[in-house]
Amino acid sequence: MNMEFEEMQKIWNEQKGETMYAINETALHKSITRKKNAASKRINLVEISLIIINSIVTVVLIVDAILDKEGLWDYVGAIIMALTVVFLIAFRFRRKRNEQMFDRSMLGELDHAISNSHSMIQIATLMIYYYLLPMSLFSLSKMLYQGASLEKWLLIIGTFALSFTLIRWERKKMHIPRKKNLEGLKKKLMEE
Repeated sequence: MNMEFEEMQKIWNEQKGETMYAINETALHKSITRKKNAASKRINLVEISLIIINSIVTVVLIVDAILDKEGLWDYVGAIIMALTVVFLIAFRFRRKRNEQMFDRSMLGELDHAISNSHSMIQIATLMIYYYLLPMSLFSLSKMLYQGASLEKWLLIIGTFALSFTLIRWERKKMHIPRKKNLEGLKKKLMEE
């Protein structure tokens, strides 16, 4: 946890003859609350965005299935997308319900921030294994069955590969370190 220098106070330890620093608890609590609120905004944005995008894709696939002669593939795709919407809504509902368990103390706020960071890691992991993988297999199977140009194959494979890479990178470089920093702060606070 990075604190502003102004938020720390110099204390002279008479017994040891050395300078020590004390952290302003009010400033630390405000900093933790900001981190919790930022984590809450991040997870809310991701959940709502995924729900909206997948709902739109579901409707597009249903309309396409109704208008298309080869509609079976589009119906299957729409069912898969609809299931992801249901899952995301259930995930969000469970996470929001669990938010009520956290108290408004400094450690409660910190636990809340850690929980939201953990939810971001879960969503990233689920996106890879239970969203991108099934959707890529479905898309490739559909293209194999119906036939597709080389450009379409390259575009679809490239899109899924890029999505997989970006989600793994974001999880590894952003979400996991953020959670570890929060857990490190909690450990320090628990020691004192």
